[in-house]
Amino acid sequence: MKIFRIIFISVLVLSAPLVYAQNDSTPIYTVMYNQAPEGFNYPLIGFVNQANGNHKGAQIGFINTNTLGFTGAQIGFVNTIGDFQNGLQLGFVNTTDGPVNGLQAGFINTSTDSVNGTQLGFINTQVHASTGLQAGFINTSTGKLNGAQVGFVNINPKEVTGAQIGFVNSTGKLGTLQLGFVNYADSLEKGGFPLGFLSVVRKGGYQAVEVGYNELFPYNVSVKIGIPAFYTSFNGAYNPDFNDEFAVGAGFGSLISLGPVFFINPEAYYLYQIHAENSITRASLNFGVTLGERVQLLAGPSAAWIWYAHDYDVIDPAFSFYRERFDENDELVIGLNAALRIKLSK
Repeated sequence: MKIFRIIFISVLVLSAPLVYAQNDSTPIYTVMYNQAPEGFNYPLIGFVNQANGNHKGAQIGFINTNTLGFTGAQIGFVNTIGDFQNGLQLGFVNTTDGPVNGLQAGFINTSTDSVNGTQLGFINTQVHASTGLQAGFINTSTGKLNGAQVGFVNINPKEVTGAQIGFVNSTGKLGTLQLGFVNYADSLEKGGFPLGFLSVVRKGGYQAVEVGYNELFPYNVSVKIGIPAFYTSFNGAYNPDFNDEFAVGAGFGSLISLGPVFFINPEAYYLYQIHAENSITRASLNFGVTLGERVQLLAGPSAAWIWYAHDYDVIDPAFSFYRERFDENDELVIGLNAALRIKLSK
């Protein structure tokens, strides 16, 4: 009991104010609660720290609050600034009701104004224009993004002129790089380039379906989606003469315009025969012509590298310009690709 009495008295002594305040203009400085008026630019170190008005210095505690602008460092579990931030917020939840010109680092970072510095955390949110960096699991910027978003999910409903790098990227207007597994943009501006496994651009994108013929598979169907400069392709192929008739795969390609009618279309894709477990890597250099608004015809030479899962397998092409089997597992076939493509995008 004596030990508990000593601890209790010690807490009372430590909690007693060093300066007792009758109004907001006088500092209160205790171990548990600190309050500073504007102009009291000394470090506030305690469980709860509150600075009224504009403040400079440091706040270190569990809960740190500044009613107006803050220049310095807030370090704690919950940090709140009522206006601009020039410095550091380091904690679990960081909130600034004004522009961020420094660093917010925590689990949840929020700025109701612009971010000209860095938000580093699990969930980062900023409401107005940004020229800084958002790095985290989920990044949201509702104003124009001139900086960068790096994370698993990056969202900007307005316009991106910086960069979005993540697993899923989404924006309104894209005028820069999107690098991710899934990319979406409502419209494509000059300089916009989505690069990923699946890129969807509603205005200015490229979507098409294709039926084709080549030396290995007389029946080919594919879906193209992306932009003319770079699109991904999802392929299915069928040859009734093979033991394993079906093959599926994916690849990429590019449309290089030679004018309003003619174009060059290099493509590469990978096919896999599920039951036979053979792999086919194809590359073709197609020359195309556009007929009307939506119809495209193309043809060109192709090369197929076949990897046999079993050394006794043989895939006989319908024809070939050149064919050589290098060993039990590898074979090269030079042939021809021809296709009819229907554009779904304008």
